[in-house]
Amino acid sequence: MKKESILVVEDEDIMRESLVDWFSSEDHKIDAASDGDKALENFNLQNYDVAIVDLKLPGRDGLSVLSEVRVKNPRTKVIIITAYPSVDTAVEAMRRGAIDYLPKPFELERLTMSMQKARELAVAAPVEMPVPVEAPPAEEELTCPCIWHQAEVVKKRICTLGYQCNSECSFHAAMMKNQKNRTDPRIKPFLEKLNALVGKNQCRYTLNGQISFRVCPKLYHCEQCEFDHICQDAVDRQLALKAARRKS
Repeated sequence: MKKESILVVEDEDIMRESLVDWFSSEDHKIDAASDGDKALENFNLQNYDVAIVDLKLPGRDGLSVLSEVRVKNPRTKVIIITAYPSVDTAVEAMRRGAIDYLPKPFELERLTMSMQKARELAVAAPVEMPVPVEAPPAEEELTCPCIWHQAEVVKKRICTLGYQCNSECSFHAAMMKNQKNRTDPRIKPFLEKLNALVGKNQCRYTLNGQISFRVCPKLYHCEQCEFDHICQDAVDRQLALKAARRKS
């Protein structure tokens, strides 16, 4: 694995020291910071290849650090770690340019794998500036709108399969049987993006416009993916709310 300069931003001493020891054993160049302000001071002095940033920090939080790091050096790979995962912060972190979002506790090998996959994808991918920050989605909004809904081919539909736009989705299969739907110019960009991801290690949730980039460390074994679990929990919660409203 290529040796990289890494900044660990973690306020818990034990976790910070564990991460520093792990990457030091692989001969990477490691610096550490215990809060967001100190982390940004480090970035003023050096452009790191990787930043591992805790979500909840004294002073500036992890999302704020992520945004400023992406502005200072868009090539820096940022991984958000947190003991308090939620779908809102997961989606927001990915939309701001994080390459992964890891709920604690996690295996340290996962960090190495995420860095390796991101490097492989970055070889051919152009560097993009971070997406402007917008307000996070409200609880009542659809967390996973179907691509047919995003394209405005259908008025409203929630995606319950996490963008598995293939034969596993009966709705998608039925829509694709209709020649008129397949050639509709509104859905064409979404289908092209779906086809472009086939065979790649990029998370299929990038089909959602809220996430610009994410490495898939589980090779689409989504039953083992923490990020997919977070998104699916939000979908289940929204389906339960809709069912309760219909019943009332």
